[in-house]
Amino acid sequence: MTGGRFDVVMRQAIAVGSRHHPHPNPRVGAVLVDHEGRVIAEQGHARPGDVHAERALLQSFGPLPDGAVLVVTLEPCVHTGRTPPCTEAIIASGVGTVVVGAGDPDPRVAGRGIEALRAAGIDVVTDVETAAVEAADPGYFHHRRFGWPLVTLKQAVTLDGQIAAADGSSQWITGPEARADAHRLRAAHDAVLVGAGTLRSDDPRLDVRLDDHTGPQPVPVIVAGTRPLPAHLRIWERNPIVVASDETVLSGVEVMHAGTGGVVDLRQALVGLGERGILSVLAEGGAGLAAGLWSAGVVGRGVLYIGAKLAGGMGRGAFDRVFATLDDAVDIEIVEVSRLGADLRLDWRPRPSP
Repeated sequence: MTGGRFDVVMRQAIAVGSRHHPHPNPRVGAVLVDHEGRVIAEQGHARPGDVHAERALLQSFGPLPDGAVLVVTLEPCVHTGRTPPCTEAIIASGVGTVVVGAGDPDPRVAGRGIEALRAAGIDVVTDVETAAVEAADPGYFHHRRFGWPLVTLKQAVTLDGQIAAADGSSQWITGPEARADAHRLRAAHDAVLVGAGTLRSDDPRLDVRLDDHTGPQPVPVIVAGTRPLPAHLRIWERNPIVVASDETVLSGVEVMHAGTGGVVDLRQALVGLGERGILSVLAEGGAGLAAGLWSAGVVGRGVLYIGAKLAGGMGRGAFDRVFATLDDAVDIEIVEVSRLGADLRLDWRPRPSP
């Protein structure tokens, strides 16, 4: 198989891995091809705790044909967790060439998997379609590099930037197409995060309500204040994670503590969520939570739905903080703009420091 074909097969491996949601494990796809590049077998990592993609593929296949190449999206693991190292299975299989899409930033791997394969005499080709591999599982790469989940800030605003009217009403700023898209966005994340104010005003379930949704539901996470939370809300049916600084906010509810003195430390809270296996968080709270996350420097991405409505006055802005001077503004990168019915979706991310 020639080097020019590796990118094509790697894209197929990415597609195989993207069919599954194995967090807190990474999404991994593996494809086995013969010396002419014809696909022999493929496998994705299905669920946390299951055999990893490479090992599962090789276990399901008999003796390998001469010249077979294993194409895998992520550097094979070299440590023992809930399953044995994939490097051992690859070396034992007799495969001569392994093509790796992206190195694993997990410090337990971080180049050691590739070194182990090369030490065993296997030809390893690296950095094939790396950007596409990372784009298929951004939460995993972000968490392993920074120590907390990738936070996507989702907001819906009028054309003139209001998330709600002065009386708090906000349903519905956007139309049905944008609201359905927001449910698809929820489905792509491990958890949905809101503050106590949103919980009281909207009584949300924070679940995915799409007829074709068959994957796991995101974990609901509530950032509580100092006031007790109402006992009658629908969210309690879903066993949410409640984050608070000090006291228990509702009898019988387990609280994850982060911060002190009635103020939740959001970065500490996110680190705690990562320790619970949550690698991607969709923040849907109001202006207070948005301001807190932005001030904490933990927003990695943003999705802004711009409804086809003009408020024509001051209601509630997107961030509950003072914008004192233009110098306080932060440059962002607008990644994509798309139309959803009468509304717009704008995807953005903070611009990296030079």
